[in-house]
Amino acid sequence: MWRRLLPVERFTADDRRATFVLWLVGLFQGFAQAHASSTLPFTRVALGLTQGEMSEVLAITRLATFGALLFSAAGDRRGRKTPLLAAYTLLMASTVATATVSSPWQFTAAQSLVRVGTAGVSSLVVVLLAEQLTPSIRAYGIALYGASGSLGAGLALLALPLADNGPSGWRYPFLLGAVGVVALPFLRKAVQESRLFEPDPRPLRIGELVAGEHSRSFWLLGGTGFLAAAYSAVGIAFSTERLVNELGLSTSLAVAISLIGGTVGGVGFFLGGRLADQWGRRPTTILALLAGLIGGMGLYWLNEPALLVPAGVVSAFGSFAFVPAAGAHRSELFPTRLRATAVVAINNLAMLGSAAGLFFGRLTIDAIGLSQTMTILGLGSLVGALLVLRLPETKGIHLERPTPTG
Repeated sequence: MWRRLLPVERFTADDRRATFVLWLVGLFQGFAQAHASSTLPFTRVALGLTQGEMSEVLAITRLATFGALLFSAAGDRRGRKTPLLAAYTLLMASTVATATVSSPWQFTAAQSLVRVGTAGVSSLVVVLLAEQLTPSIRAYGIALYGASGSLGAGLALLALPLADNGPSGWRYPFLLGAVGVVALPFLRKAVQESRLFEPDPRPLRIGELVAGEHSRSFWLLGGTGFLAAAYSAVGIAFSTERLVNELGLSTSLAVAISLIGGTVGGVGFFLGGRLADQWGRRPTTILALLAGLIGGMGLYWLNEPALLVPAGVVSAFGSFAFVPAAGAHRSELFPTRLRATAVVAINNLAMLGSAAGLFFGRLTIDAIGLSQTMTILGLGSLVGALLVLRLPETKGIHLERPTPTG
């Protein structure tokens, strides 16, 4: 049974090195970016916001992710490594800055920068992994990166009791984001440039993505990401809010339910990575979206802790299995000279979906409730699964170096 959680083939020494270094990036990234959601019940109260107003704040921060296109443009023209490290530095600095804010607009500004850094890091890491790893274990390597982010988010949950320590307690978890800074000297030496990258002096033509030969894949992937993210953004952002403030569970019990669900559901990274390399990207992505939908509905409609735990496991499994399958698919459908920009642009459409879901929540949560809002958004996630059927399969494809210019 456990063999099914292992990669289809063994990692080479180069595969292991690249995966470990970027796994470390994911660990610190996951820890830093998770605090906004995990501390939401405390930051919302401290900032004097309703649930709907907090949803609006989080939506605005998602819109800021379009700033990550600056990192991707640099990634396609000058290399993947330098913009990745720049995005990582921005993520860490803005996480710490969040701990110093005193008003909703300051919180929004700081978290907007967090989102720009997160989008830049996650997109460029996936591109680096796709271009450096052996094709037969590519999705599994991306799964390990996703698992490191989940582990980091789990560690952020362990810091949540600090937020329940007086009116300013919510600031402490954000201050802990500074731990990621200690890894910067190591990462500057250890992160290697992509072996496929070739400098391209030609200006980037976004039209090649939105209206050219690659536009069909771009819009199908973007549409899937948009609809899935609209559903998951509200579900993730308000999970602690539902457990603590709606169901009246203690902070420690809410943390336990979230950690159990995320830890057991974390098998989705490994099984999803293996299935994506074995079955293919399309069927694994569809399975992941359906699991996330079913588990999420359970989290927002069931009330007993004993039932919330398995719902959390299924939801987490779907969310985690989606990462390697969709990440590999997004990287493999575009040529090397456009890959970083395409991946960031698709991720930005997903973030636009997150913002749309949260803006929708701003209009509906206070009026009809969290559970009803999640049900409506869940229909969009189902449509996203149908869009995946229209995409070509790319399992095992070899990525090529770009043709030299001039």
